Amino acid sequence: MTIFLPNYIKNLFFFSSIIFFVSACKNEIQNKIKVNVDRFDKKFQLSDSLELQELKQNYPYFFPTNYPDEVWMNRKKDSIQIEIFNEVENVFNEAEFLNDQLSNFFSRKKKYYKKFRLPKIISLITDVDYDNRVILTDSILLIGLDNYLGSDHYFYDGLPNFIKEDLKKENIISDIAEEYARKSILEKKMYTFLEKILYHGKILYYKDIMLPNENDYLKIGISQNKLDWAIANESKVWGYFIENEILFNPDINLEKRFIDDAPFSKFFLEIDNDSTEKIGRFIGWNIVRSFMKNNNISFQKMLQLDYKDIYYKSKYKPIR
Repeated sequence: MTIFLPNYIKNLFFFSSIIFFVSACKNEIQNKIKVNVDRFDKKFQLSDSLELQELKQNYPYFFPTNYPDEVWMNRKKDSIQIEIFNEVENVFNEAEFLNDQLSNFFSRKKKYYKKFRLPKIISLITDVDYDNRVILTDSILLIGLDNYLGSDHYFYDGLPNFIKEDLKKENIISDIAEEYARKSILEKKMYTFLEKILYHGKILYYKDIMLPNENDYLKIGISQNKLDWAIANESKVWGYFIENEILFNPDINLEKRFIDDAPFSKFFLEIDNDSTEKIGRFIGWNIVRSFMKNNNISFQKMLQLDYKDIYYKSKYKPIR
């Protein structure tokens, strides 16, 4: 039976939906956390001797007491340090995109973790310490901006491509989310390959929730082409893991072959050179995604679950 509504009823529904939408947007804006990155790197490089004393008082953790002021003044004058600072300024002088990304991330973090407190967010220059691009403590978040100048930046000449591809500003928010994910997951000793890939799967699913608009290849830290390879070969890789009884194997060499960052994964087959690194993380990610799809549970509780519970209840079965 078709129901015909009078025009004034239709208009009422129409305007009610507009009011609801505007109200929702207004609430979202009101609940959004405002974020500003404290540019210590800039303050330090542009400081004079008097301002340096003030910086030492405000940022004592950057100035070990056993170093005299001469060390810091000489560092500011060093030609390499000046060059690094200038290159950082070229990329991050207008860093509103970073403030916006952090605001979105922390607003979602607060939505899911009510007791969350915003840390002090400080940028600095690390002399391209790409292994420690982001450092998170209970109250401070440090971002080494010189590690995000772009994959083709000349500072990174000589580095392997699988490292350089992560050294761009688009990766910052993913790296930050990863550090928060690690703090949100129940820590326990991991022995088997399955435990290790599901640990990374939890981290990546955390990013799914906290970075809903982020590209998957940025979340996992590989190129889009490599992600395409992982998607196309997921079923074959899973079959390889099952046939070779890898899942419950405690061999630590499996981490180097399938989990760690590297030029490619090591199946010891002809496909190796074409494969993506971190394929174990990708499989673990999809197992966790399958678990969340097939079980009525919050992602916060999932992060605390035992790995066998996730695996056996995931109903994971790639069909490509």
